[in-house]
Amino acid sequence: MIITVSRQAATNGGLIGRLVAERLGFRVFDRELAEEIARRMQLDPKIVASFDESVLNPVESILTEWRSTINECIYRRYLCEAFERIRREGNAVIIGRGANFVLHGPTCLHVRIIAPMGLRTGIYRTVYPEVSAGEAERRIHDEDQAKQRFIRCLFHQSIDDPQHFDLIFNLEGFTPELVIDMLVKAAESRLEPEAPRCLLPEHVRIMSRHRRPVRLGEVEQYRFQP
Repeated sequence: MIITVSRQAATNGGLIGRLVAERLGFRVFDRELAEEIARRMQLDPKIVASFDESVLNPVESILTEWRSTINECIYRRYLCEAFERIRREGNAVIIGRGANFVLHGPTCLHVRIIAPMGLRTGIYRTVYPEVSAGEAERRIHDEDQAKQRFIRCLFHQSIDDPQHFDLIFNLEGFTPELVIDMLVKAAESRLEPEAPRCLLPEHVRIMSRHRRPVRLGEVEQYRFQP
């Protein structure tokens, strides 16, 4: 079972992911991924970290490649290899880095955590109380933009496209503890031996039970309105 956690900046998504892993007895991969890639490439982790969930501008990228022979394409290859290794070993939570765009299948649960800016600013300033509200909002926006560029550059996808996620939680309406409970429950349902792999029969069953009358001309028919 692999859970991927995508998150907006300052939503405590990393902490939520780690607490879910703790509840399930799973391993966690966050900064550990960059460290693993650096080890495999025999590079300074600080150099690899420059590509971690951000994309450098062209000049910085050229200079970094000249210094270390690493660029976005090389980073992506090693990152995807790390994702596949984690999948083979199983039972892990991967936080960020676009894992949901690489790993697919019934044993993967893809989650995105979002929140309104006001709440995120409050969370950020709890960690950095010396930062003004305006500066906190600017930093959050910059980090969101960096994550979007990272996903667009490496995977040619939009981080905000909902079709790439099984669950999206808006923390405006849920406490962190409730989100953790729901994620654990969702993961456990995927782990059940009899968990459905094709959900169409379930949809057909509920549609047949809850039909509503629709009048077409003089003929009354019963048709489900999706």
